Amino acid sequence: MQQHGDLNHQPSVFEVTLRTQFSELRRMIGSPQVYLPLKLKFGDMAEAFISEQMLAFLKKDELLRITSIFGSGADSVSVMSGVLVGGVASRHNATHLHAALIQFVPNSQNPQIHTSNYAGNQTEIGNYGQLFRPRIYRFSAQRRPGTRYPAQGTAALDREATNLPFCINHLQSNDAHGHRVLCGWINRIFPSIKWVQAPYKENNFELFCLPQLPEARRDDLATPLSRMGAGIGNVIAMLYVVLTSREPQVIAIDEPNAFLHPRALRELLAILESEGKQHQFILTAHSADVLTAVNTRTISLLDFDGVATTVQQVGPKDLHALRGGLAELGIRMTDLHAKDRVFWVEGQTEELVMPELLRWACPEVAAGTSVLRVERTGTFSKKGLNPEEIAQIYERLSSSSALVPPMVCILLDRENRTAESRESIEKSSLGKLRFLDRKMLENYLLHPGAVAAAIEELEQTTSVDAVREKLCGVLCVPDLASDLSGLDAAQALESVFSDLSDAAIEFRKTRDVPVLVAWILENEPEFLAPLRTCLRRSFGLQDWSER
Repeated sequence: MQQHGDLNHQPSVFEVTLRTQFSELRRMIGSPQVYLPLKLKFGDMAEAFISEQMLAFLKKDELLRITSIFGSGADSVSVMSGVLVGGVASRHNATHLHAALIQFVPNSQNPQIHTSNYAGNQTEIGNYGQLFRPRIYRFSAQRRPGTRYPAQGTAALDREATNLPFCINHLQSNDAHGHRVLCGWINRIFPSIKWVQAPYKENNFELFCLPQLPEARRDDLATPLSRMGAGIGNVIAMLYVVLTSREPQVIAIDEPNAFLHPRALRELLAILESEGKQHQFILTAHSADVLTAVNTRTISLLDFDGVATTVQQVGPKDLHALRGGLAELGIRMTDLHAKDRVFWVEGQTEELVMPELLRWACPEVAAGTSVLRVERTGTFSKKGLNPEEIAQIYERLSSSSALVPPMVCILLDRENRTAESRESIEKSSLGKLRFLDRKMLENYLLHPGAVAAAIEELEQTTSVDAVREKLCGVLCVPDLASDLSGLDAAQALESVFSDLSDAAIEFRKTRDVPVLVAWILENEPEFLAPLRTCLRRSFGLQDWSER
């Protein structure tokens, strides 16, 4: 028996299932004869009863499923299943299914249905599966649609989009309204392009983009697609399929964000969602915009751990609940995408400066950490509410879905909590609730040089000595080497900013704290060594002095 991490010496086999309706399948076959396999053993029931049930099935136009099995360990096998049709999608018994031959007679209300026990029906069903190949488009991340094409061709876009110029010319010549709709979609995505056309030149159709509508008669401004950005041709090809396909298609797009501006990507996905409802889209991407721009049916996450790839799926119900839970906390999925962990902090100011502080204090984890602020932090101090219970809300969110990375902890201001109170809360929350070693973040930033720089950045003149003297006076300490950890540093900074500017400016946390942090990290980073120790402890990392 193989264990996780063992090398796989077995042949690889995978299944691909397509769903269609019988009426659609019949149109694609284009023949009066259609074979469907029976899941009943031949002879178990009278043919008349089978015919009756099959007729009911056809009238309801039930969904059919065609499952193809591929890989080095399996012959190419297709199994069709439905109401009376079915069987296990397995290469061991697929060729032993029995068949119902449906014969459609002209001018007859009901088709003739006959049963058979021959194995040749499997070949017929395999052929049915091949009918769907032209209706599966895969736009790869390296896609390069054709820009020139010979005069002979078909209006159906080929799977590599090489005949795109011929298709655009055919659309413009035979469906002027449809061509104008297509140009309108393209203009939504690329505002600088008002029109696309593919005139016949030098024995080829060549695709051009125009910045003006044809009424302007400025063909001299037309730019060949071959000289445009790669994303434009890709978008035109995708939209052409959506516009012209008379039957549902499976459209697989690898990295739809490739070669596209984020705004253009959002417009493209909005058009695909609103105008292509009859199609099935399979999108693979590393972009968070893809997750949030459309109402996805499922999200599958593929994670390679160095040995094996694991797949985790999030269904629509789970996805809606997850998005709702994130919205209640003021979080977007884009805040969490492609991150390994979430670090919750006190408020907006901490959310602004903590990424920079982590890059300095905890460089080994900073890149994979999303820093988010805790909403409604007042709930942590309300009577009757245990802080650890609030922490559990965030912990459950982090563990509810593979889309949300695990949380490191929630780091709050110490405020006036005693050492015993902080220790008790941290212990009861299993380390998920932690506190700064000082009253608030500003207590780590009382550096006279940094404060003077922040004041001068607001176009007020001061000096480092004046700031030092004012801080000592406001804090009622002989010098700044005293223990300042329990004092109200924010109030002290408010007084310093106001007094040294004759009330011309006021201290604003979200504006001024980032300036203080940046100045200290650039000029005297070791001044923040106590904060570094606190942050590294929060991440469970070895203290800097012990490295």
